[in-house]
Amino acid sequence: MPFKLIIGLLLTPFSLIFGCVTAIRRFLYRHRILLSEESPVPAIDIGNIAVGGTGKTPHTQYVIELLKRDFHVAMLSRGYGRSSKGYQSVKQCDSTQINAKTFGDEPFMTHCRFPEIPLAVDGDRAEGVRNLLDEYPDIKVVVLDDAYQHLSFRPTFHVLLTEYNRPYRPDMPMPAGKLREFPCAARDADVIIVTKVPDNANTEESKWRHQLRLKPHQHLFFTRFRYEPLTPVTEAAQKMDVQSVRDIVVLTGIAHPKPLIDHLKQYNIVKHYAFPDHHVYTEKEIQSIYNQHFDNIGNECILVTTEKDWMRLQSERMINIVSLLPVFVVRVEVEFLTDTQRDKFNQIITGHVRS
Repeated sequence: MPFKLIIGLLLTPFSLIFGCVTAIRRFLYRHRILLSEESPVPAIDIGNIAVGGTGKTPHTQYVIELLKRDFHVAMLSRGYGRSSKGYQSVKQCDSTQINAKTFGDEPFMTHCRFPEIPLAVDGDRAEGVRNLLDEYPDIKVVVLDDAYQHLSFRPTFHVLLTEYNRPYRPDMPMPAGKLREFPCAARDADVIIVTKVPDNANTEESKWRHQLRLKPHQHLFFTRFRYEPLTPVTEAAQKMDVQSVRDIVVLTGIAHPKPLIDHLKQYNIVKHYAFPDHHVYTEKEIQSIYNQHFDNIGNECILVTTEKDWMRLQSERMINIVSLLPVFVVRVEVEFLTDTQRDKFNQIITGHVRS
């Protein structure tokens, strides 16, 4: 019997216990035995059931880009990985405090894309929304990043993400599986998006609706990542002609870097430094990368990283080393598989806010 199967069987009882606890908790909130606070304004949650890697941040940015055209929109996140506590907003902070350390790498990345959009982080979503509305009374809609399990606050609309290669069915809760709760929790979602769809994949709607056991009222969409051209973000990178570069060093601290690595195979990947999701880089790690690959005059190698990782590489303690490196960032955008799906999704989201 394979070793992984043995481990899975041993962990299954713990997964069932964990799943039952989360299911009971969701049942108590769903039936108003435990009370949750309803959002006073339209609040759209971009969440998931699986642990990380489904593409919440790019989809959150897509929804913000969509809504900011017609509404005064704000973003609220937990701020995973931040060192600050409680409620923090960009309005409260001076420019030196607006960074990944205060807000977390993903919210800070979104703020860099949309500096005009009010951003706040708070582990208590209800408290966070109240404080946001106190600071910005004219907010018409709040986009919540990863609040699907935060049941003490009730968003008005749920967008649930599931990865094409790791759908929440037939997975199971941790530790034997990768889920935060049983797959039946998906019944509370208004929209389900299958993300990171590879080229030439099977996206037959009836097949996926059956596999995910969707209700008739739940909308199903498919999206994929579109990688933008490499963008120079340091002075050393701006002096280089990226068109002539063949050798690259890749640095990632994300959950599932394989799609990015596949995209970068047009280059010669000298080395891929793969760290865990939200990894906090140290001076020693970056200095080692510099010594290994870039301490050589005339070396045409470049360092390629993600937009999220770049947020963490700009910390005060490391910027002197990082600035010496030719760092290029790969930005990720979300796109629907068809224009029809895109237009339908946009109509559903904006229609919800208007109603």
